[in-house]
Amino acid sequence: MSHPGNICPAVTTINCTMERGRFPADADPCYLAQKAEIAIRLPEGIVTKTGLLRFLNQMVVSALIRAEERKVEYLWDYKAEVVFAMMDPVPVPILTTKDEEIEKYGTNLRHSLSPFARPSIDNAVKHGVYGMRRPDIILVKDKSRRWPGRGATYFDNTAYSDNLKMLIEMKFPGDTLSKGQRDDYALIATDSRFGVMRITDNRSERQKEYDRAYNRRKRPSARRYVLPPLIDSPDDRPQPVPAPLPVPPPEGEPGTIPQPVYENLPLLSPAPWDYLPTVEDWIVLGKEVSSLIEDGWEYVRDGTREKFRQFGAWVTEKGNWLCEEIIDPITRQASYAIRWVSEKTGEVLTWTLSRLQELWLSVLSGMDMTLEYLQSIDWVQILLDIGDGTVQLLIKVRDELVTNIVGLAVAAALIILVAALVAAASVGSAAVGAVCGALALMGGGTLAAAQ
Repeated sequence: MSHPGNICPAVTTINCTMERGRFPADADPCYLAQKAEIAIRLPEGIVTKTGLLRFLNQMVVSALIRAEERKVEYLWDYKAEVVFAMMDPVPVPILTTKDEEIEKYGTNLRHSLSPFARPSIDNAVKHGVYGMRRPDIILVKDKSRRWPGRGATYFDNTAYSDNLKMLIEMKFPGDTLSKGQRDDYALIATDSRFGVMRITDNRSERQKEYDRAYNRRKRPSARRYVLPPLIDSPDDRPQPVPAPLPVPPPEGEPGTIPQPVYENLPLLSPAPWDYLPTVEDWIVLGKEVSSLIEDGWEYVRDGTREKFRQFGAWVTEKGNWLCEEIIDPITRQASYAIRWVSEKTGEVLTWTLSRLQELWLSVLSGMDMTLEYLQSIDWVQILLDIGDGTVQLLIKVRDELVTNIVGLAVAAALIILVAALVAAASVGSAAVGAVCGALALMGGGTLAAAQ
């Protein structure tokens, strides 16, 4: 039942073998292989202050597919990380419930982009939903239909015909397939349409060292530059002397694809790309991941940070986020405000609860988000600069890493809200309650209803 040999001989950096299932004969196996080749040449894992978090390879593959899906309004052969509700007789993908998308797409809805999408509590009970799964890749039969599942009746009683060609779980070095994944993925796709693609690193040691040296040499994160490089005053600090670029291995040796890999991304589309999506510095360096509300801007490319400059000095300067209690002199009622204070100039930026509410409405308009989801976010970092006024965020929620593509204003609003909750938590539960209470008045639902 497995597919013998490297299913894409044109890619020499890696071997892609179907250790379970057979890749569809009418689909291009090099589509996934080219993305896996990029992913494996970037650092294998990301490291936080608490140690290794997880491998980044699959996240990079998913990020690239998500960018392609979005460009063609989700009329695409491949779907990345679709959330399925496990139920009998057929598990179903969770669809978006955003009003503007329902109006735009009608009955041809896209899948929810929220990694924590759930049916309503009533639907979960009524249909016997016993769990959720988020497989790596769904390959559909007909890309003109956005439904990425088998034939089934959805929660709203809409009947969908079978559009699932294959479920593909990609396993990079160090990844394993759990028994729970094996059982549930076979239920989602049927046993005959569930495949596991094993990725193995085919680079020589010389090629690996070349990639490491190239990334160290070319990326500013390798020098740990000090914020803010975008301030108008000249930087008279001595700069390190750049090391010479490494000599590439001879042509024909495994892995001699064009450098830099972070700009030569294998992105496809029926229409030409009129912008160049690029990965951010921290991904290539792969040794630090910091929240953007702390020192994470150090690891964002200058061009990306320049785009965010419109939202305030907190983007380009180091500063401290504070939560202050405000007592009304007449009513003696307590309220709270979030302040950011620049370490360099002492400039103060203030967000009242009403301003935070406006930011929350912006987030709700641009993301599948709930208040509980927001409260669960540990940190936010930029994964890709899409290049068209949007960025792809990498968000850590509990033990999960998830991605979202959003506009710059939505991204800035989310970062400020995460900072506000962190600052409020340092003051106490009353402050957190006040901030969350103000946001709840604007909507956001519950985590159980996130779609």
